[in-house]
Amino acid sequence: MSVNDKRDIVTSDAVVVGGGLLGLAVAYYLSKLGTGKVVLVERRLLAEQNTSRAAGLLTQARTKACTVPLVQETYRVVAELESLLGESLGLRRVGSLYIAVSPESKRELALTAVVSRTYSICCDRISVRLARELAPWLAVNDADADCLYVPTDAFIDPCILAQAFARAARRAGVEILQQEAVLHIETTSGRTLGVITNNRRISSPIVIDAAGVWSAILAAEIGVALPMAPVRSHYWITEPYETFPAHSPIVILPDARAYARPEVGSLLFGLRERESVSLDPRGLPGSMGELVINKEPMGWGYLEEGGDALRRFFPSIDGIGIAHYVEGLSSYTPDGLFTLGAMPGLEGFFAATGCSGAGIAACGGIGEMVAQLALGMRPTNNPAPFRIDRFGKIDPFDKAFRERCAQCRSGKTSG
Repeated sequence: MSVNDKRDIVTSDAVVVGGGLLGLAVAYYLSKLGTGKVVLVERRLLAEQNTSRAAGLLTQARTKACTVPLVQETYRVVAELESLLGESLGLRRVGSLYIAVSPESKRELALTAVVSRTYSICCDRISVRLARELAPWLAVNDADADCLYVPTDAFIDPCILAQAFARAARRAGVEILQQEAVLHIETTSGRTLGVITNNRRISSPIVIDAAGVWSAILAAEIGVALPMAPVRSHYWITEPYETFPAHSPIVILPDARAYARPEVGSLLFGLRERESVSLDPRGLPGSMGELVINKEPMGWGYLEEGGDALRRFFPSIDGIGIAHYVEGLSSYTPDGLFTLGAMPGLEGFFAATGCSGAGIAACGGIGEMVAQLALGMRPTNNPAPFRIDRFGKIDPFDKAFRERCAQCRSGKTSG
Protein backbone atom coordinates (compact mmCIF):
# COMPACT_ATOMS: atom_id res chain seq x y z
CA MET A 1 0.00 0.00 0.00
CA SER A 2 1.34 3.42 -0.93
CA VAL A 3 2.40 5.81 1.83
CA ASN A 4 -0.04 8.30 0.26
CA ASP A 5 -2.94 5.85 0.43
CA LYS A 6 -5.75 7.43 2.47
CA ARG A 7 -7.60 4.21 3.24
CA ASP A 8 -8.55 3.56 6.85
CA ILE A 9 -6.50 0.90 8.62
CA VAL A 10 -8.41 -1.73 10.60
CA THR A 11 -6.90 -4.54 12.66
CA SER A 12 -8.66 -7.88 13.00
CA ASP A 13 -7.93 -11.46 14.02
CA ALA A 14 -9.58 -12.95 10.95
CA VAL A 15 -11.12 -11.60 7.76
CA VAL A 16 -13.62 -13.51 5.62
CA VAL A 17 -13.96 -12.52 1.96
CA GLY A 18 -17.48 -13.18 0.66
CA GLY A 19 -20.92 -12.77 2.18
CA GLY A 20 -22.64 -15.76 0.66
CA LEU A 21 -23.81 -18.69 2.76
CA LEU A 22 -20.36 -20.28 3.12
CA GLY A 23 -18.63 -17.05 4.13
CA LEU A 24 -21.33 -16.27 6.68
CA ALA A 25 -21.15 -19.81 8.07
CA VAL A 26 -17.37 -19.53 8.50
CA ALA A 27 -17.75 -16.14 10.22
CA TYR A 28 -20.34 -17.56 12.61
CA TYR A 29 -18.16 -20.51 13.60
CA LEU A 30 -15.12 -18.25 14.02
CA SER A 31 -17.10 -16.10 16.43
CA LYS A 32 -18.45 -19.16 18.20
CA LEU A 33 -14.92 -20.44 18.75
CA GLY A 34 -13.83 -17.15 20.32
CA THR A 35 -11.64 -15.82 17.53
CA GLY A 36 -11.55 -12.23 18.73
CA LYS A 37 -12.33 -9.62 16.09
CA VAL A 38 -13.74 -11.09 12.88
CA VAL A 39 -14.51 -8.96 9.82
CA LEU A 40 -16.52 -10.21 6.84
CA VAL A 41 -16.38 -8.24 3.59
CA GLU A 42 -19.01 -8.55 0.83
CA ARG A 43 -18.78 -6.43 -2.29
CA ARG A 44 -22.55 -6.42 -2.82
CA LEU A 45 -25.31 -7.49 -0.40
CA LEU A 46 -25.33 -10.62 1.75
CA ALA A 47 -26.52 -13.77 -0.04
CA GLU A 48 -27.32 -11.73 -3.15
CA GLN A 49 -25.29 -13.77 -5.62
CA ASN A 50 -25.45 -17.55 -6.13
CA THR A 51 -26.84 -18.26 -2.65
CA SER A 52 -30.08 -16.57 -3.68
CA ARG A 53 -30.39 -18.84 -6.73
CA ALA A 54 -29.83 -22.20 -5.03
CA ALA A 55 -32.56 -24.83 -4.74
CA GLY A 56 -31.76 -25.35 -1.05
CA LEU A 57 -31.78 -29.17 -0.89
CA LEU A 58 -30.37 -30.64 2.34
CA THR A 59 -30.13 -34.25 1.25
CA GLN A 60 -28.15 -36.39 3.68
CA ALA A 61 -27.84 -39.61 1.69
CA ARG A 62 -24.65 -39.40 -0.37
CA THR A 63 -22.23 -41.86 -1.95
CA LYS A 64 -19.26 -39.63 -1.03
CA ALA A 65 -19.13 -40.60 2.61
CA CYS A 66 -16.77 -37.77 3.65
CA THR A 67 -19.48 -35.18 2.93
CA VAL A 68 -22.20 -36.81 5.06
CA PRO A 69 -21.04 -35.51 8.48
CA LEU A 70 -20.74 -32.01 7.02
CA VAL A 71 -24.40 -32.13 6.00
CA GLN A 72 -25.35 -33.51 9.40
CA GLU A 73 -23.64 -30.50 11.01
CA THR A 74 -25.88 -28.25 8.91
CA TYR A 75 -28.97 -29.83 10.45
CA ARG A 76 -27.47 -29.43 13.92
CA VAL A 77 -26.56 -25.77 13.42
CA VAL A 78 -29.99 -24.92 11.97
CA ALA A 79 -31.52 -26.08 15.24
CA GLU A 80 -28.84 -24.12 17.13
CA LEU A 81 -29.57 -20.93 15.21
CA GLU A 82 -33.32 -21.33 15.74
CA SER A 83 -32.74 -21.63 19.49
CA LEU A 84 -30.29 -18.73 19.57
CA LEU A 85 -32.49 -16.39 17.52
CA GLY A 86 -35.80 -17.58 18.95
CA GLU A 87 -37.46 -18.19 15.59
CA SER A 88 -38.05 -20.83 12.95
CA LEU A 89 -35.85 -20.83 9.85
CA GLY A 90 -38.51 -22.61 7.83
CA LEU A 91 -36.76 -25.96 7.49
CA ARG A 92 -39.12 -28.18 5.48
CA ARG A 93 -38.68 -31.83 6.53
CA VAL A 94 -40.54 -33.42 3.66
CA GLY A 95 -38.16 -36.35 3.24
CA SER A 96 -36.48 -37.45 0.02
CA LEU A 97 -37.29 -40.22 -2.42
CA TYR A 98 -34.71 -41.82 -4.74
CA ILE A 99 -35.93 -43.77 -7.76
CA ALA A 100 -33.46 -46.02 -9.62
CA VAL A 101 -34.32 -47.99 -12.75
CA SER A 102 -31.08 -48.80 -14.57
CA PRO A 103 -28.58 -51.32 -13.16
CA GLU A 104 -25.98 -48.57 -12.70
CA SER A 105 -28.39 -46.35 -10.76
CA LYS A 106 -29.50 -49.29 -8.64
CA ARG A 107 -25.90 -50.05 -7.69
CA GLU A 108 -25.32 -46.42 -6.72
CA LEU A 109 -28.55 -46.36 -4.73
CA ALA A 110 -27.47 -49.48 -2.84
CA LEU A 111 -24.18 -47.75 -1.96
CA THR A 112 -26.10 -44.65 -0.88
CA ALA A 113 -28.15 -46.79 1.51
CA VAL A 114 -25.04 -48.43 2.97
CA VAL A 115 -23.33 -45.06 3.56
CA SER A 116 -26.50 -43.60 5.06
CA ARG A 117 -26.90 -46.41 7.57
CA THR A 118 -23.22 -46.10 8.50
CA TYR A 119 -24.01 -42.56 9.64
CA SER A 120 -27.31 -43.57 11.31
CA ILE A 121 -29.43 -41.85 8.67
CA CYS A 122 -32.84 -43.48 8.54
CA CYS A 123 -33.56 -44.81 5.05
CA ASP A 124 -35.91 -47.52 3.84
CA ARG A 125 -36.59 -49.45 0.66
CA ILE A 126 -40.23 -48.82 -0.20
CA SER A 127 -42.60 -50.14 -2.84
CA VAL A 128 -43.35 -48.44 -6.15
CA ARG A 129 -46.95 -48.05 -4.97
CA LEU A 130 -45.90 -46.15 -1.85
CA ALA A 131 -43.53 -43.99 -3.90
CA ARG A 132 -46.46 -42.92 -6.08
CA GLU A 133 -48.52 -42.10 -3.01
CA LEU A 134 -45.74 -39.92 -1.57
CA ALA A 135 -45.29 -37.98 -4.83
CA PRO A 136 -48.60 -38.02 -6.77
CA TRP A 137 -47.03 -36.39 -9.85
CA LEU A 138 -44.48 -39.20 -10.12
CA ALA A 139 -45.00 -41.97 -12.65
CA VAL A 140 -42.98 -45.09 -11.88
CA ASN A 141 -44.08 -47.81 -14.26
CA ASP A 142 -41.17 -50.15 -13.71
CA ALA A 143 -42.29 -52.78 -11.23
CA ASP A 144 -38.67 -53.60 -10.45
CA ALA A 145 -37.61 -49.97 -9.79
CA ASP A 146 -35.66 -49.48 -6.57
CA CYS A 147 -37.14 -46.80 -4.33
CA LEU A 148 -35.24 -45.47 -1.33
CA TYR A 149 -36.99 -43.14 1.13
CA VAL A 150 -35.14 -40.87 3.58
CA PRO A 151 -37.90 -39.43 5.80
CA THR A 152 -35.75 -36.90 7.69
CA ASP A 153 -34.41 -35.00 4.66
CA ALA A 154 -35.40 -31.38 4.17
CA PHE A 155 -34.99 -28.24 2.11
CA ILE A 156 -34.60 -24.64 3.22
CA ASP A 157 -34.56 -21.13 1.80
CA PRO A 158 -30.80 -20.44 1.52
CA CYS A 159 -31.26 -16.68 1.98
CA ILE A 160 -33.11 -17.16 5.26
CA LEU A 161 -30.35 -19.47 6.49
CA ALA A 162 -27.65 -17.02 5.37
CA GLN A 163 -29.31 -14.13 7.17
CA ALA A 164 -29.62 -16.26 10.30
CA PHE A 165 -25.87 -16.91 10.25
CA ALA A 166 -25.33 -13.17 9.74
CA ARG A 167 -27.50 -12.13 12.67
CA ALA A 168 -25.98 -14.71 14.98
CA ALA A 169 -22.47 -13.67 13.92
CA ARG A 170 -23.23 -9.99 14.49
CA ARG A 171 -24.54 -10.77 17.97
CA ALA A 172 -21.19 -12.42 18.69
CA GLY A 173 -19.30 -9.33 17.54
CA VAL A 174 -18.52 -10.05 13.88
CA GLU A 175 -18.29 -6.87 11.80
CA ILE A 176 -19.98 -7.28 8.43
CA LEU A 177 -19.10 -4.82 5.67
CA GLN A 178 -21.41 -4.78 2.65
CA GLN A 179 -20.98 -3.07 -0.72
CA GLU A 180 -17.24 -3.05 -0.16
CA ALA A 181 -14.91 -4.94 -2.50
CA VAL A 182 -11.72 -6.76 -1.55
CA LEU A 183 -9.20 -5.71 -4.20
CA HIS A 184 -6.14 -7.64 -3.05
CA ILE A 185 -4.88 -10.05 -0.42
CA GLU A 186 -1.63 -8.83 1.10
CA THR A 187 1.18 -11.30 1.73
CA THR A 188 4.86 -11.21 2.66
CA SER A 189 7.47 -13.92 3.14
CA GLY A 190 4.97 -16.78 2.83
CA ARG A 191 2.27 -15.44 5.14
CA THR A 192 -0.83 -13.26 4.84
CA LEU A 193 -0.98 -9.72 6.16
CA GLY A 194 -4.66 -9.00 5.47
CA VAL A 195 -6.68 -7.50 2.63
CA ILE A 196 -7.07 -4.19 0.86
CA THR A 197 -10.60 -3.07 -0.01
CA ASN A 198 -11.77 -0.04 -1.91
CA ASN A 199 -12.24 1.72 1.44
CA ARG A 200 -9.64 0.38 3.88
CA ARG A 201 -6.78 -1.92 4.70
CA ILE A 202 -7.76 -4.72 7.04
CA SER A 203 -4.72 -6.13 8.82
CA SER A 204 -5.21 -9.78 9.74
CA PRO A 205 -3.09 -12.93 10.18
CA ILE A 206 -5.98 -15.03 8.81
CA VAL A 207 -7.67 -14.50 5.44
CA ILE A 208 -10.45 -16.85 4.35
CA ASP A 209 -11.40 -16.83 0.68
CA ALA A 210 -15.13 -17.60 0.47
CA ALA A 211 -15.80 -15.57 -2.66
CA GLY A 212 -17.74 -18.32 -4.46
CA VAL A 213 -17.20 -18.54 -8.20
CA TRP A 214 -14.84 -15.55 -7.98
CA SER A 215 -12.59 -17.25 -5.38
CA ALA A 216 -9.94 -18.39 -7.86
CA ILE A 217 -9.35 -14.86 -9.16
CA LEU A 218 -8.51 -13.50 -5.71
CA ALA A 219 -6.32 -16.50 -4.86
CA ALA A 220 -4.43 -16.45 -8.17
CA GLU A 221 -3.04 -12.99 -7.43
CA ILE A 222 -1.09 -14.45 -4.50
CA GLY A 223 0.01 -17.57 -6.38
CA VAL A 224 -2.69 -19.96 -5.12
CA ALA A 225 -4.42 -22.09 -7.76
CA LEU A 226 -7.80 -23.14 -6.40
CA PRO A 227 -9.00 -26.34 -8.14
CA MET A 228 -12.48 -25.25 -9.19
CA ALA A 229 -14.38 -23.63 -12.04
CA PRO A 230 -17.74 -21.85 -12.40
CA VAL A 231 -20.24 -24.25 -13.93
CA ARG A 232 -23.77 -23.28 -14.91
CA SER A 233 -26.65 -24.76 -12.93
CA HIS A 234 -30.35 -24.15 -13.49
CA TYR A 235 -33.85 -25.19 -12.55
CA TRP A 236 -37.46 -24.53 -13.51
CA ILE A 237 -40.59 -23.88 -11.43
CA THR A 238 -43.96 -24.96 -12.80
CA GLU A 239 -47.24 -23.19 -12.43
CA PRO A 240 -49.31 -24.33 -9.40
CA TYR A 241 -51.07 -27.63 -9.91
CA GLU A 242 -53.11 -29.91 -7.64
CA THR A 243 -50.76 -32.90 -7.98
CA PHE A 244 -47.93 -30.97 -6.25
CA PRO A 245 -48.85 -31.13 -2.55
CA ALA A 246 -46.70 -29.02 -0.24
CA HIS A 247 -45.75 -32.03 1.89
CA SER A 248 -44.51 -34.23 -0.98
CA PRO A 249 -40.85 -35.26 -0.75
CA ILE A 250 -37.76 -34.18 -2.62
CA VAL A 251 -37.43 -36.61 -5.53
CA ILE A 252 -34.08 -37.67 -6.98
CA LEU A 253 -34.18 -39.29 -10.44
CA PRO A 254 -30.66 -40.35 -11.46
CA ASP A 255 -31.87 -42.03 -14.64
CA ALA A 256 -33.37 -38.71 -15.77
CA ARG A 257 -30.43 -36.68 -14.41
CA ALA A 258 -33.07 -34.74 -12.49
CA TYR A 259 -34.30 -33.70 -9.07
CA ALA A 260 -37.51 -32.04 -7.88
CA ARG A 261 -39.06 -30.61 -4.74
CA PRO A 262 -42.36 -28.89 -3.81
CA GLU A 263 -42.48 -25.11 -4.13
CA VAL A 264 -45.64 -23.37 -2.84
CA GLY A 265 -48.13 -25.47 -4.79
CA SER A 266 -45.76 -25.82 -7.72
CA LEU A 267 -42.88 -28.14 -8.55
CA LEU A 268 -39.27 -26.99 -8.69
CA PHE A 269 -37.16 -29.30 -10.83
CA GLY A 270 -33.61 -29.27 -12.11
CA LEU A 271 -31.93 -31.08 -15.00
CA ARG A 272 -28.24 -31.79 -15.53
CA GLU A 273 -27.37 -31.65 -19.22
CA ARG A 274 -24.89 -34.12 -20.69
CA GLU A 275 -22.45 -31.33 -21.56
CA SER A 276 -22.40 -28.80 -18.72
CA VAL A 277 -21.15 -25.29 -19.41
CA SER A 278 -18.07 -23.96 -17.61
CA LEU A 279 -16.92 -20.35 -17.68
CA ASP A 280 -13.62 -18.61 -17.20
CA PRO A 281 -13.99 -16.82 -13.84
CA ARG A 282 -11.94 -13.91 -15.15
CA GLY A 283 -14.75 -13.11 -17.57
CA LEU A 284 -17.54 -13.08 -15.02
CA PRO A 285 -19.36 -9.83 -14.23
CA GLY A 286 -19.34 -8.54 -10.67
CA SER A 287 -23.00 -9.44 -10.20
CA MET A 288 -25.01 -12.53 -11.09
CA GLY A 289 -27.77 -10.16 -12.19
CA GLU A 290 -25.54 -9.12 -15.10
CA LEU A 291 -24.71 -12.69 -16.15
CA VAL A 292 -26.35 -14.11 -19.26
CA ILE A 293 -25.35 -17.68 -20.14
CA ASN A 294 -28.41 -19.02 -21.87
CA LYS A 295 -29.89 -16.64 -24.41
CA GLU A 296 -33.22 -18.47 -24.21
CA PRO A 297 -34.93 -16.74 -21.27
CA MET A 298 -36.81 -19.87 -20.16
CA GLY A 299 -34.14 -22.45 -20.99
CA TRP A 300 -36.36 -24.26 -23.48
CA GLY A 301 -33.47 -25.84 -25.35
CA TYR A 302 -32.13 -27.54 -22.23
CA LEU A 303 -35.60 -28.58 -21.16
CA GLU A 304 -36.12 -30.18 -24.55
CA GLU A 305 -32.73 -31.94 -24.34
CA GLY A 306 -33.63 -33.64 -21.07
CA GLY A 307 -37.35 -33.85 -21.74
CA ASP A 308 -37.58 -37.45 -22.92
CA ALA A 309 -35.74 -38.85 -19.91
CA LEU A 310 -37.75 -36.69 -17.50
CA ARG A 311 -41.07 -37.43 -19.22
CA ARG A 312 -40.64 -41.10 -18.31
CA PHE A 313 -41.14 -40.15 -14.66
CA PHE A 314 -43.10 -36.92 -15.10
CA PRO A 315 -45.40 -37.46 -18.12
CA SER A 316 -47.74 -34.60 -17.21
CA ILE A 317 -44.98 -32.04 -17.75
CA ASP A 318 -46.22 -31.37 -21.28
CA GLY A 319 -49.56 -30.14 -19.95
CA ILE A 320 -48.23 -27.92 -17.16
CA GLY A 321 -46.99 -24.39 -17.69
CA ILE A 322 -43.52 -23.26 -16.66
CA ALA A 323 -43.64 -20.11 -14.53
CA HIS A 324 -39.97 -19.47 -13.80
CA TYR A 325 -36.48 -20.38 -14.99
CA VAL A 326 -33.57 -19.75 -12.62
CA GLU A 327 -30.00 -19.83 -13.88
CA GLY A 328 -26.90 -19.59 -11.70
CA LEU A 329 -23.37 -20.84 -11.20
CA SER A 330 -21.77 -23.36 -8.88
CA SER A 331 -18.04 -23.74 -8.30
CA TYR A 332 -17.30 -27.36 -9.26
CA THR A 333 -14.14 -29.38 -8.76
CA PRO A 334 -13.09 -32.39 -10.89
CA ASP A 335 -14.00 -34.87 -8.14
CA GLY A 336 -17.12 -33.14 -6.82
CA LEU A 337 -15.57 -32.53 -3.40
CA PHE A 338 -15.18 -29.14 -1.78
CA THR A 339 -12.07 -26.93 -1.79
CA LEU A 340 -11.38 -26.28 1.87
CA GLY A 341 -8.52 -25.39 4.17
CA ALA A 342 -4.97 -24.08 3.89
CA MET A 343 -2.54 -23.80 1.02
CA PRO A 344 0.79 -25.42 1.97
CA GLY A 345 3.55 -22.84 1.94
CA LEU A 346 1.32 -19.85 2.59
CA GLU A 347 0.60 -19.23 6.26
CA GLY A 348 -2.74 -17.70 7.15
CA PHE A 349 -4.60 -18.25 3.84
CA PHE A 350 -7.64 -20.55 3.83
CA ALA A 351 -10.33 -21.39 1.29
CA ALA A 352 -14.01 -22.19 1.76
CA THR A 353 -15.25 -22.76 -1.77
CA GLY A 354 -15.64 -25.37 -4.54
CA CYS A 355 -19.13 -26.23 -3.31
CA SER A 356 -19.85 -28.58 -6.27
CA GLY A 357 -23.59 -28.11 -6.00
CA ALA A 358 -23.74 -29.12 -2.32
CA GLY A 359 -22.75 -25.91 -0.57
CA ILE A 360 -26.18 -25.30 0.95
CA ALA A 361 -26.44 -28.82 2.33
CA ALA A 362 -22.91 -28.87 3.78
CA CYS A 363 -22.60 -25.22 4.84
CA GLY A 364 -22.60 -26.05 8.55
CA GLY A 365 -19.83 -28.63 8.27
CA ILE A 366 -17.84 -26.43 5.89
CA GLY A 367 -18.09 -23.42 8.19
CA GLU A 368 -17.05 -25.46 11.20
CA MET A 369 -14.14 -27.20 9.46
CA VAL A 370 -12.61 -24.08 7.93
CA ALA A 371 -12.94 -22.11 11.16
CA GLN A 372 -11.27 -24.90 13.12
CA LEU A 373 -8.43 -25.19 10.60
CA ALA A 374 -7.90 -21.43 10.55
CA LEU A 375 -7.54 -21.39 14.33
CA GLY A 376 -5.11 -24.31 14.36
CA MET A 377 -7.63 -26.62 16.03
CA ARG A 378 -8.08 -30.29 15.29
CA PRO A 379 -11.16 -30.37 13.05
CA THR A 380 -14.19 -32.39 14.06
CA ASN A 381 -14.30 -34.00 10.60
CA ASN A 382 -11.48 -35.18 8.35
CA PRO A 383 -10.30 -32.35 6.05
CA ALA A 384 -7.96 -34.50 3.91
CA PRO A 385 -10.44 -35.22 1.04
CA PHE A 386 -10.95 -31.49 0.54
CA ARG A 387 -7.33 -30.31 0.42
CA ILE A 388 -6.60 -27.44 -1.95
CA ASP A 389 -3.51 -29.16 -3.38
CA ARG A 390 -5.02 -32.63 -3.93
CA PHE A 391 -4.82 -32.39 -7.75
CA GLY A 392 -1.21 -31.26 -7.82
CA LYS A 393 -0.25 -28.40 -10.07
CA ILE A 394 -3.27 -27.07 -11.97
CA ASP A 395 -4.38 -23.94 -13.79
CA PRO A 396 -7.98 -23.09 -12.81
CA PHE A 397 -8.34 -20.88 -15.88
CA ASP A 398 -7.24 -23.55 -18.36
CA LYS A 399 -10.07 -24.65 -20.64
CA ALA A 400 -9.25 -28.36 -20.34
CA PHE A 401 -9.28 -28.15 -16.54
CA ARG A 402 -12.56 -26.25 -16.57
CA GLU A 403 -14.07 -28.93 -18.76
CA ARG A 404 -13.10 -31.56 -16.16
CA CYS A 405 -15.04 -29.54 -13.60
CA ALA A 406 -18.04 -29.27 -15.93
CA GLN A 407 -17.99 -33.03 -16.56
CA CYS A 408 -18.26 -33.58 -12.81
CA ARG A 409 -21.59 -31.75 -12.75
CA SER A 410 -22.82 -33.66 -15.80
CA GLY A 411 -22.08 -36.94 -14.02
CA LYS A 412 -23.73 -35.99 -10.75
CA THR A 413 -26.77 -38.10 -9.87
CA SER A 414 -27.48 -37.13 -6.25
CA GLY A 415 -29.45 -34.15 -4.96
